Amino acid sequence: MALRKPDEATAGGASQHLDLSRRKLLGAGAGLAAAAVAGCSSSGSGSPSGSGKSSGGKTTVRLMSWEQFLPAERAAWFNVVNEFKAAHPNINVTWTGFSAETYTADVITQAQAGKIDADVIMCTPELATTLILKYNLGVPLQSISNSLGLKPIPAHSSFESNGNLYGLGVIDVSFALVYDERILSGAGISHPPANLDDWLNDTKTLTHKPQQFGTALFNTVASGLAWFNQLQNFPLAYGGVWAKGNTLMLESEPVIKGMQYWLDLLNASGLAGTSETALLKLIYGDRTPLWPQVAAGMGTLKTLAPKLYPNMKSAPFPFPGKKAAARLHPLVVLKTSSNVDAAMELVKWIVTPKNLFYVNTTNGYPIIPFSNFAQFEPKYEPFLQAQPWASGFLEGDFVGEGELFGNYVFAFSELSNIIMSNMSSAISGSVTVAEAMKTAQSQATQQLAHLL
Repeated sequence: MALRKPDEATAGGASQHLDLSRRKLLGAGAGLAAAAVAGCSSSGSGSPSGSGKSSGGKTTVRLMSWEQFLPAERAAWFNVVNEFKAAHPNINVTWTGFSAETYTADVITQAQAGKIDADVIMCTPELATTLILKYNLGVPLQSISNSLGLKPIPAHSSFESNGNLYGLGVIDVSFALVYDERILSGAGISHPPANLDDWLNDTKTLTHKPQQFGTALFNTVASGLAWFNQLQNFPLAYGGVWAKGNTLMLESEPVIKGMQYWLDLLNASGLAGTSETALLKLIYGDRTPLWPQVAAGMGTLKTLAPKLYPNMKSAPFPFPGKKAAARLHPLVVLKTSSNVDAAMELVKWIVTPKNLFYVNTTNGYPIIPFSNFAQFEPKYEPFLQAQPWASGFLEGDFVGEGELFGNYVFAFSELSNIIMSNMSSAISGSVTVAEAMKTAQSQATQQLAHLL
C-alpha cells in the first residue's frame, strides 16, 4: 500500500519553510567543542538504547536524526522509513536523536563517552567529518552508490578516508549567486557576473542608497552563521582554503585577498552594520539584486518575496573553476553497530533515487548531490525545469567543509566565531584585513589546537 500521495513529489516543496532551529542546523553543527564540557544528554525520541534483535525477532536499526522534531519535514521522512519497513518485514527501524539546537553537541558527547546510541546517523557536514576522521566510526558506503549507479558530487570528498567513502549526502545545501534578472536588465547588465571585477562593478552599479543595495551580505556577529556561511566561500575566489590538515591558512594570500574582496563588495553595497532582520527585509522587498544564497527553501520566496521570485535566477559564483561551498548532510553507518548489514540496507533505500527525490522535493531541497541523478529519476529534470532559478546551483564545482577547513572542521563553530570577530574589526576600519587575519590566526592557533 502506498504511504505517500502520488502528487507530493512534484509539489515543489509545499512545506519548504525553514524554522530558526533548522536554519541553525543547516548552517552548522554549532558547538563541536562545547560537548567536551557538556553533560550527557538523553535521546530526544525516547527510543530504547539497545541494539540487535527486538522482542518480535526482527533486527532493529536505530536511525539518529533531527528530522523527527521538525513538523514541516518529518512526514516525508516517516513515509520513506515506513515504506522501508513494509518492504523489509524482518527489519524494524526506530528513531532516536536530538532537536536541531543541540544535535551536534549531543552526538559528540556520546562519541566522547565511547558509544553513539545509533546504527545509522544523519549528520551535519562538520559532524560527519568529525565522526569519520577524528573518531574513525564510519563504515565504507561506496558500494551503495556504486550499486545504484549514482556518482556523488565532489564535495563528498570531505567524507573520504584512505580511499573509502563513509558518508552519502541526503540533503544538499550548496551556494550560488541568486539575482533579479529584471533589475539587472534595467541597469544595462545583460548577464550575471562572470568574474570578480564584474561582480564588484555590478554591485556598484546596482547600489542606489537608500532604495537599493547591490549585493546582500550578512556582516554582523549577531547574524552568526547567516554571515559565516556566506563568508566561508570567499577564499575560493583566489584559490584558497581556511586550513589544510592541521595548518591554518588565515594569513595566506588567497584568504586575505578573499576577505578584502568580500569587504569591498560590502562597502560597495552600503550595508555594513545592517542587522540580519533588516537585511532579510531588504532581500524580501527585492532591494538587493545580487544575493549569495543556498537553494534550500527557495520556494518559500514565492510568498516571502513576491516581487523577486518571478524574476529570480541563479548563476555559479564567478570564482575560478566556479568553486563554491556545499554543506552536504550525509548518512553515516556506524561501525559500532551490531546490525551493519541492515543499517546499510536502510541507507540504500533512502538514497535510492525515487525515495531521495521524494523526500528532498517534498521538504524543499531541490538540489540532489549526485551528478547523474536525473539519469535514474525521470521526474528530476522536469522538476528542475519548473524551477527557473535553479540552474546556477547545478553549474558550480562544489567544495565540502573538510576541504575548506582541513582538520579545523572539528572546531568549525569556534573557528567561525574567531574569524567573524576579527572581520568585524576590519569592517569598522579599526584594523586592516591583513591585521584582522593575523590576529585570527594567532587566536585560533592558541585556542583550538587541542580540539584537532
